[in-house]
Amino acid sequence: MATAKLEIPADRIADIEKYKDRLSEVLLLGLTQMKIQESLYLYKRGLTSFRRAAELAGLAQEEMMRQARAHGIEPRWSEHMVEEELA
Repeated sequence: MATAKLEIPADRIADIEKYKDRLSEVLLLGLTQMKIQESLYLYKRGLTSFRRAAELAGLAQEEMMRQARAHGIEPRWSEHMVEEELA
């Protein structure tokens, strides 16, 4: 297992202290959320398809749809996209 050194702002130490036994889990959850946010950003800007955004986030399209809606993004669907998804 790799070891990493992190600098944590003093005002966040109390928050981190509560989870000191589960820091790797906290880091993985944060990484997952970052991937979702970055993928949704690319999709929102029209730089990737919804399917590709889900792949980048490491999520099934159904879960990505829930995440998109939770972030106030209503996925765009066209007739072509629906046909492509069903193929």
